[in-house]
Amino acid sequence: MITAYAMKQAQPAVAADFRAYLEHSLRDPFTLNLKDCTLMEVIKACIKSKSKLRPGYGSSVSSLVHNLRILEKQYHVELRPVQVTDVFWGYFIAFCQERGLRSSTISTLCSQLRSILNWAVKYNATVAPTYGDVCIGKIKNQKIALTADEVSRIAYFDVQRFYANRRTDYRETMERVRDMFVLSCNLFQRHSDMVRIEASCFERNIFKIVQQKTGSIAVVNIDKYAVDAKTTYRLLEKYNHEAPYKGSIGNYNFYLHKLLRDVGLTDQIRIEERKNGKLVVENVPKWKLISSHTARRTAITINILRGRNVHDIKRCSGHVDLRVFDDYICDEL
Repeated sequence: MITAYAMKQAQPAVAADFRAYLEHSLRDPFTLNLKDCTLMEVIKACIKSKSKLRPGYGSSVSSLVHNLRILEKQYHVELRPVQVTDVFWGYFIAFCQERGLRSSTISTLCSQLRSILNWAVKYNATVAPTYGDVCIGKIKNQKIALTADEVSRIAYFDVQRFYANRRTDYRETMERVRDMFVLSCNLFQRHSDMVRIEASCFERNIFKIVQQKTGSIAVVNIDKYAVDAKTTYRLLEKYNHEAPYKGSIGNYNFYLHKLLRDVGLTDQIRIEERKNGKLVVENVPKWKLISSHTARRTAITINILRGRNVHDIKRCSGHVDLRVFDDYICDEL
């Protein structure tokens, strides 16, 4: 069992050492010494370091931080890097499964934590020899894309009327989330790029952006490749060619799920995945399987089904690797 042994052993000294480290880092920001840091302090240091070049890194590991905090609270322990062993992975994976996380999500969380510890080792963090002993098999996610009719249904969902009894700021947020998702379905881009769009990205019917994640250039002929060009131009004009919603991806997906449930995307989708060596089958409402990234997959899949040239669609999405691109194509809508 995970215990609080490490925390009880000289915890005040660790806190004092970390305070001294923080004071030193203010004087010398280029030196890192994570020897006596807790796991959470290591993760914070990693976020601070990597966010210099990857501003969205903190958001990408926010789910990991959230679940680790719940785990610490449940076991009454303040984890340290040395406690991440092969035994820890067994508890952590079981904990995530009990919380109802999907296998693909658990795989991502384990991969992120292992990667952070790989980074921390270079800066004197004390880790266990078995911290890397976690088997993360390749998991193929359930691929969900929407039809053009479903995108249109979302675009014309009357937010103000449906949420008439809610606060004005809530109605405005839901309207912006709706418009952001619909615009993303037409412009092919990730959330990290959609929040960056501005008037300079557009020249008549051409949208162009350098993607933050890969540095690739995506070019979209709106008239030809947008799911609904008329709606696209309407939304761009409505928001002065800027992103309708600029909040974090976590908040965006939170409101998006509420919106799509209320829109009525409740069709049951059959999901098959392996848990603890057994094939588990369950039916999940469609809205639960949709996230910000579904918009990108929707734009690609609809254009494939319309018979557009694959290389032209790749230019719209900014993909370079055809194998990665193929994973965005859904067999059925």
